[in-house]
Amino acid sequence: MAGTLLARALLAEIMDVLGLESAIAGSEPLHPSGLTRHRVQLVVTPVGPWIAQGYHSSVLIDSTEYSFSDRGITKVEGGPKSHSAFTEEESDSTFIDYGWHDVDIAALEVALKPHFAPGSYDLLQKNCNSFSDTILQLVTGRRLDKQYRQLEEIGRQAEWQLRLLHAYAPNPRASGFDACATAGMCRAAVAMSPAADMDVEPTCC
Repeated sequence: MAGTLLARALLAEIMDVLGLESAIAGSEPLHPSGLTRHRVQLVVTPVGPWIAQGYHSSVLIDSTEYSFSDRGITKVEGGPKSHSAFTEEESDSTFIDYGWHDVDIAALEVALKPHFAPGSYDLLQKNCNSFSDTILQLVTGRRLDKQYRQLEEIGRQAEWQLRLLHAYAPNPRASGFDACATAGMCRAAVAMSPAADMDVEPTCC
């Protein structure tokens, strides 16, 4: 049994490096620990444009979508359902593969929940992209690409002007939110690997 697990784990590591999916029918790649790994994808859909191109984003872990809104964290089976509010065509959305990762799903959900409670959403400070950025750091050690955070950065720089135009009202429950800091607070509560991903703190810039 141990020899079979090791062989499957080695095959999974090779396929991960080559960017291939599992060739073992009915299974997912395994980490040498013997734990099942999960495929992680970022899904982004253009929204706007406004003062700059905006995006709605969510994270797929296998076929389960995790997204964030004023209702808090939404978990939905069967793909990126939240994007249907922004487009009727799935082809308008971009799927970005973040590889296979060993994730304790239950621990991940427990760690994220208090930081993304219902009513804590903010258009600029703590939105769907802030959530995607946080969960990607926790699961993969990588950040959401800057191009998908561009509108929020421009908006923060012009916050006072937007307030004067009554185009934005900050949510006090989101004040001071920082995706990197949140990921750091959640990190100890989430058991995941490979160690190479989690031993290196994400570059917060």
